[in-house]
Amino acid sequence: MWQAGGRRGVTAAICVVVPLVAGTLASRPDLGAAAALSAFTAIYGHALPYRRRAVVVAGVAGTLAAAAGLGALTGGHPVALSLVCGALAACAAVATSIWRIGPPGPIGVVLVCGGSSALGTTPSLLGGHLLAAIAGVTLAWCACMLPWLWDPTGPERRAVDAAEHAVAAVERNGLGDLRPGALATAVRTAATAMADASRRDDGSLWRRMDDVEQRFLEVLPAGPGSLPGGATPDVAPEPGPVTDHRWWHTTSVATAARLGVAAAAAGLIATAIGLHNPYWAATSAVAVQLGIGVRSTLDRAVYRAAGTVAGVLVAALIISADFPVGVQIALVGLLQLTVELLVAHKYGLAVALITPMVLTLVHIGVPARSGAELIGERLSETAIGIALGLAAGLLLFRQSASRRLPGAVSAATRATTDAARDPTAGRRLHDVLLGLSDVAVATRAELSPAPGTEAWLKRASSVADLGWALLGARARGEDHIAAAVTGRITADLGPG
Repeated sequence: MWQAGGRRGVTAAICVVVPLVAGTLASRPDLGAAAALSAFTAIYGHALPYRRRAVVVAGVAGTLAAAAGLGALTGGHPVALSLVCGALAACAAVATSIWRIGPPGPIGVVLVCGGSSALGTTPSLLGGHLLAAIAGVTLAWCACMLPWLWDPTGPERRAVDAAEHAVAAVERNGLGDLRPGALATAVRTAATAMADASRRDDGSLWRRMDDVEQRFLEVLPAGPGSLPGGATPDVAPEPGPVTDHRWWHTTSVATAARLGVAAAAAGLIATAIGLHNPYWAATSAVAVQLGIGVRSTLDRAVYRAAGTVAGVLVAALIISADFPVGVQIALVGLLQLTVELLVAHKYGLAVALITPMVLTLVHIGVPARSGAELIGERLSETAIGIALGLAAGLLLFRQSASRRLPGAVSAATRATTDAARDPTAGRRLHDVLLGLSDVAVATRAELSPAPGTEAWLKRASSVADLGWALLGARARGEDHIAAAVTGRITADLGPG
């Protein structure tokens, strides 16, 4: 757990605590809270090598600073705030898909915008809050890049370590409960990290990566003509996204529409019933739709509902205890660290800690608002957000991705076998695999996927693993690895 989220958690905690301390010492806790919210930038990009991380985190920083400014500007206008949160959720969903930014995805943009709106900014204070937000994202960018000074190859080395560990475990014990897809993901993540590796590597990481890929191909179970686990798709392939280039037919647009409509509608309903600040309703509507597996949105809705109730109770204890502000700041930092440690493995527990963290942070920035007022609003807004998020997931484009998945898998299979025979077909394979990835990600977020989806997702993972392995080996000039992958493609997918 520490290996997965410890560095990110420590960085994020420091980036939240420092602005809060500075704002308190300057007798401007509102500015400290504004900077701390924007410093959520620090939770992005930690798995990326530093060259790519610098660009990605800078883009996230600019986006979150703009979101903070929009939140501060619309804080006194709940209808406008609701619409802005919806628009940000939709745009962020498309952007994270196009630029493949990774977790936590669009939720961060909505949270920063909404949290900034809750700080009670007036037009005369807008400039100060915007400067505070810029300071917060700058601090976060520097903190994310700082380890480069003493460990320039750290991200790629850790990725290779994880891949080695996964392959070694299979060599010792067989697959056991480990899915082939999980093993392949660890290896592919390491290969992707090495593609952007630091030039300071002396070649040892490349040699280790070469060894890992060879061992991976030896332990990966064969599956000629079948799906992992013996599953068989029972849905006829349909034309995939690679044959349809109209932007409004892409899966990212459907996902963006669901997120944007749900966020805006949740905020507007919260406003209509008289809640003071509707941003948490919009945040909840987005959060419950960010699934990580088939039907996981329902699981996340349950986790978020239960976690929020527990989190509100924790927040009530913290705020009613009337701790000194220094203790409250320390608790915010501790909660941020714990959230990052837990979010990948214990989502419900992490949600239970996100709620008091944000509530306490806003309370530090606006201590005049009573804890009872904040807590009551949070419960009401969460219920509205969950209801609207589920409604959007069930009613809007409910199977738009899963019905396109068979065609995307079939296209990727053909492109992979073509590239195995003809190295000049690599560019097309790259584009088709990106399209398959988009469809698979969108499919996993659907509440009610089309019949046979789980089997097609397994097939998609197998095809993508072989396709990316082939492209990676050829890009690195590793002819022996490319030959071995080509053999696996012929055995598992057919000669084409």
